Amino acid sequence: MSLSEIQPDVDSDTPSIPERPKTGGRWRAPDFPRLPVPVLGALIYAGIRVLSVVFTAIALRHGIYRSRNRSLLEYSRSGDGGHYWAIAAHGYAYPAGQLAHASGFSFFPGYPALIDTLAWLPGVTIVTAGLAVTAVAGLAAAWGLTALGLRLTGDPRISLLLVAALGVAPSATVLSMMYAEALFIALAVWALFALTGQRWLTAAGLTIAAGLVRSTAMALIAAVAVAALTALVRAARARQPFGSWWRPAAALVLAPLGMLGFLVYVALATHRLDGWFWIEGNTFHMTFDWGVSMLREVKGTIFGTPPAAQILVVLALVAAVLLTVWSLPERIPVYLHVYTLAVVFLALATSANWVGSKPRFLLPAVLLGLPVARLLAPVRTAVLIVIVVVLVALSTWFSLYLHMAVGWAP
Repeated sequence: MSLSEIQPDVDSDTPSIPERPKTGGRWRAPDFPRLPVPVLGALIYAGIRVLSVVFTAIALRHGIYRSRNRSLLEYSRSGDGGHYWAIAAHGYAYPAGQLAHASGFSFFPGYPALIDTLAWLPGVTIVTAGLAVTAVAGLAAAWGLTALGLRLTGDPRISLLLVAALGVAPSATVLSMMYAEALFIALAVWALFALTGQRWLTAAGLTIAAGLVRSTAMALIAAVAVAALTALVRAARARQPFGSWWRPAAALVLAPLGMLGFLVYVALATHRLDGWFWIEGNTFHMTFDWGVSMLREVKGTIFGTPPAAQILVVLALVAAVLLTVWSLPERIPVYLHVYTLAVVFLALATSANWVGSKPRFLLPAVLLGLPVARLLAPVRTAVLIVIVVVLVALSTWFSLYLHMAVGWAP
């Protein structure tokens, strides 16, 4: 019997199964299980956060960190966590006119409101509720950032590296603590994702919510405004009907309402039109000075004899500025550049009294990691894993050192 007699007949019109393209050592999503890329992004983020928590738990048992006598749970609720705990437990319970005791008004209500809602469940404390909100928000942020990266680049590998860059950024440990950054980043990323799909009302709603979480929402409001105005100008030039442009017009009007609403609330509660800004300046000594104090800080670091902590923070800030410049040639929508530039500007243009917190203020500038992700995309997976683990350890140590050894707030 010949070979042709035992082979099955094959229709010549039946397309053959193409061979898998060789990746040259580049990682691709595994065949089993077939998980969507955003799910992989969330898993990578979760793995980084667990690794960071493990490093933190180990460090707290050794050296100077052990002498501080803090448990992992106490560390997780330290810093701003104490303010969020108080607001979730008691609200903004400050006598009118006593602004010296009204520092709580500096913190926006969105995050503690979610904590308070979850803490109503039996057996759930305010701290565990806060950490749960942070964890879920972080996973949502990673999912959204992966989806945004896919929409911008079409490359799953770059999108996953974008999530990894967020996870290992300086001060990223607050994404495992009782801080509002994870929630804000989740809302901001999904709002930007909605903008890229021209889902105007969704973007506006998420921006309203973000405006109730952090003042950094000003950057997101600016992005929505640029995107909406661009769409409105385009519609006017094309003389499009009302049905084609009312959504971007509505987004332009609605987006600032969350942040404005809280500022009005603080103004009424403190009996000052500039209540929130007054509290920022007089209780936390945070004022807008166009970056003059930060430039003075950098100058003192370069030409003086600064402590090690100041050198570390300034290096992180300089790296962020360089990444900002590096990201400008990225071919992404203008409003995304506006968002990134606004986040960086807001972080650096305020007074340097809380210089140790500046890297945390930069965390929402998630697209700063895009050029780095492109650069690392060709690197083999095994090497990338080692790089990520090392950077997680360094990022965790950075926060622990500043917070517990130096005494600066995260």
